Amino acid sequence: MNNYKSINGEDHYHSQYIVSIVVVVKNGEKTISKCLESLLIQDFPKEKYEIIVVDGGSTDRTREIVRKYPVTLIVDENGTIAHSRNVGVQVSKSSYVAFIDSDCTAERGWLRALVEALKNEREETVAVGGPNLVPEHDPPISRLIGYMQETFLGSGGSPQSYRITKPKYVYSLPNCNAMYRKEILLKEKFDSNFNVGEDCELNFRLIQKGYKFLYLPNAVVWHSRVSSVKEFLKKMFFYGVAMARSIKKHRKIVRWYAPFPSLGILALIVGWPIINRFFPPAIHIYGAAFLIYFGMLLVSTTQVYMKCKSMLSLLTLVLLPLQHITYGMGFLRGILGRVES
Repeated sequence: MNNYKSINGEDHYHSQYIVSIVVVVKNGEKTISKCLESLLIQDFPKEKYEIIVVDGGSTDRTREIVRKYPVTLIVDENGTIAHSRNVGVQVSKSSYVAFIDSDCTAERGWLRALVEALKNEREETVAVGGPNLVPEHDPPISRLIGYMQETFLGSGGSPQSYRITKPKYVYSLPNCNAMYRKEILLKEKFDSNFNVGEDCELNFRLIQKGYKFLYLPNAVVWHSRVSSVKEFLKKMFFYGVAMARSIKKHRKIVRWYAPFPSLGILALIVGWPIINRFFPPAIHIYGAAFLIYFGMLLVSTTQVYMKCKSMLSLLTLVLLPLQHITYGMGFLRGILGRVES
C-alpha cells in the first residue's frame, strides 16, 4: 500500500489507543463535518481513540473541511472503497477498528457500546455493529428510501437497518456501523477490486471461516440516504453487480435473496412467452406469484406509511419494484461480465 499519503496528524499515534475510527469519504463536503463532530463528542475517553479519515480522491472541499478537525487525513486517490478501508486499517494504531460512513452521525454512546461488547465476546466474534437509522430531518424522499430499506422487501429481512430489542448474532454487518478486531482485518483484508459491497464480501469470507457478527441495538448511527431517485436506482444497480461478483468469486450464494430479482426478470422476459405458447395452464403460476408479490408490496407500503405518516409513502408501490428491477439487472450484468462501479 504505497499509493496514499498522510496529510496531517502523522505523529499523533500512541500505543494507548484502544480503537481507531476509520471514515472513508469522497466528495463528502455536505456531511463530513457532522460526522466528525459526532465522533469527537463520544462518551469514551478521548485519549483512548483516534479518528482516521481516508479520502478517496475528493474534488470538492472535503479535505479542506477535514483539516479543521483534530483527526488524521490520508489521501488514497487511486483506490477503491475497499482499498481505502485497508489503508485505514494499515495506518491505525489500536486493537479495534471501527467503520462509519461520512454521511452518518453516531449517537454519543456508540463507541462505548461497540468496545464494551467486543471486549466481552469470545475470539470467534470478529465484529460488532448496530442499526443505521434514517435521520428525521432528512428530505422526504431520503426518509422514504430509508424506510423502504427497513422492510422485508427492501432488504431481505436484514436486521441491521431497524431496531431489535436484544443483541443478536447476524450473518453480516454493514460497514457504515461496525467495529472489527484489527488482527483479523490484517489477515483477511477487504478485496481491493470491490468499490461497492466490499463489506458484504469480506463478511461472507469471515463467516465461512467460522467467525461471528454481533448486532447491538444500542450502538446507533443515523445514516442519511440519497435524495434522488436516480441516484438510489444507480446504487441498487451496482449493489446487484457487486453481489454477483461476490457469488462468482466464491461460487456460493452469498445472500439467499440475491438471485430472485434477476430470476423474476428472466421469468417475465423469457419464461412468459414460452409458457404462454407451449404450456398455457402454467400461466396461473405467474398469476399466483404476482398476487403474492403485490400483497407483500402492500404490506411494505403500509409499514412505510406508519413511519412517515405521508401520502408520499404510496411511491413505495413504484420504487420497490424499480429497486428490484435495477438490482436484478445489475446482478445479471455482474454475472455476465465485470462492471466497474
